[in-house]
Amino acid sequence: IYSVAGKMTPMRDFRPASPDSFEDDYDDVSLSESDLGHKAPAPDEELESEKGKGGPGRCHQPPPRGRIWPPPRDPESRGGGGRSRRATSVAVLYVLVALSFVAWALLFALAVMKQLEIMEELKLLRSNCSASQADVRQELAEARRKQTRLRTRLQSYYEELQDIAAQICPFIPRHKKCSAGWTMFERSCYFFSAETAGWPEAEEICADQGAHLVVIGSEPEQVRRPLP
Repeated sequence: IYSVAGKMTPMRDFRPASPDSFEDDYDDVSLSESDLGHKAPAPDEELESEKGKGGPGRCHQPPPRGRIWPPPRDPESRGGGGRSRRATSVAVLYVLVALSFVAWALLFALAVMKQLEIMEELKLLRSNCSASQADVRQELAEARRKQTRLRTRLQSYYEELQDIAAQICPFIPRHKKCSAGWTMFERSCYFFSAETAGWPEAEEICADQGAHLVVIGSEPEQVRRPLP
């Protein structure tokens, strides 16, 4: 490594790489901030030209030998970088807030549109339901009127049928069947018992069978009597 100040003079040889040698190098090279802030001295040619012109002379002190470390960063530049990063973060935050607001507005608009659609559908359903109810009520009233007319007609038909039956029934012969052991004679059933009994006892027996004890005095009734 060469130190550029005036003439190029070679520096001393590097020491072998060892922990002690690195510590010695760091001890030898200790530059203050004031030394780092100084400008590099002008070369010898410029000094001689200034002396020839009668200008003031300047003292030249070569910098200390050793490694030349880069000057520290300006704190203002560090602050500027931090401010730029902070401004970028704020801008990103604003963008995210704006995007979230836009998304919220879109969702709200969609919800409002959906609600309007649902309200329109409800109105349509209500109108259809009202129309259907009106139709059903009208049909029900018409059915009741038809039922009333049919009931009136049936009543008139029933009355006519009763009149016809009253006119026809007297001319129809009534055929009555008697139980087993009983004999039909002039629309009456007779039972001739082979047992003999007194009048009270015989009358009681007839009453038990839902009949009456009678005396047969006419010849046709006696002829109809079955033989024992």
